[in-house]
Amino acid sequence: MIYSIVICTAVLAIISYLCGSVNFAIIFTRHYANTDVREHGSGNAGMTNVLRTAGKKPAILTFICDFLKGAVTAAIGKYLLLIVVKNVFGQNLDGIIDPLYFAYLAGLFCIVGHIFPLYFSFKGGKGVATLAGIFLIVDWRVLIIALSTFGILLAITKIVSISSIIAAISLPISTFFLYNSNTAYTFRLFGLSQKSAIVVWAALFSLIVVISHRANIGRLIRGEEKRISSKKEK
Repeated sequence: MIYSIVICTAVLAIISYLCGSVNFAIIFTRHYANTDVREHGSGNAGMTNVLRTAGKKPAILTFICDFLKGAVTAAIGKYLLLIVVKNVFGQNLDGIIDPLYFAYLAGLFCIVGHIFPLYFSFKGGKGVATLAGIFLIVDWRVLIIALSTFGILLAITKIVSISSIIAAISLPISTFFLYNSNTAYTFRLFGLSQKSAIVVWAALFSLIVVISHRANIGRLIRGEEKRISSKKEK
C-alpha cells in the first residue's frame, strides 16, 4: 500500500508543479503588450501587475486561468488519485486516507510551480488566484469567507497585497470552525487528529502567501505600497 501511494503522490506532485509553472501573467502580457510583466511595476508575475502593465482584459484572463489551474490540480488530487490507486494497484483506501490530503498536496506543488515556474526562469507570481482555485475544491465555504474578506478590504484600502494577506490568514481560522469530518479515517498525518491535520494544511498555504508578500509587507510598513490601478488609468 505504501509503495502505491508513494508512486501516485510523486506523479501527482510532478504534474501539479508542471501545471503550476504555466504562468499566465507572463503569457498574456507578452501576447497583449509584447513585454515581460516581470520587468514592470513590482516585478511580480501576477494579476495586479498585469493590470498595471497590460490592462484589464489580460488581467482578468490571468486571474481566471490561474484560478482554474489551482482548481484542476486540486480536483485531480481529491477525486482521481484514490481511483488510480484502486484500479492500477488494487488498493482500496476508502475510509483510510482523507482525499483532502491529496488535494492539498497537489495544490501545494501547483503553487510552488506558480511561484518558481520551470518554464520562466523560476521567477513567477505569489499564487493568490491559484490558491483560491484550490480552496474551491478543498472547501468552497472557506473560499467564500476568504473572498469576502478580500473584497471588503480591497474596497476599503484599494491595496491588493494587504487584502490578499488578510484573506489568506482567514483560511486556517475558517477551516478550524467549518471543517467536520464525518468519516473516521484511520491514517493519521504525523499523529495529528483529522481536524488538526486539515487546519495545519490550510495554515501552510497561508504562510506561503504571507512569505511571498514579504516585499509588500515592507512597503506597507513604510507607507509605499501602491493602490490598485490599471494601465489605462495612468
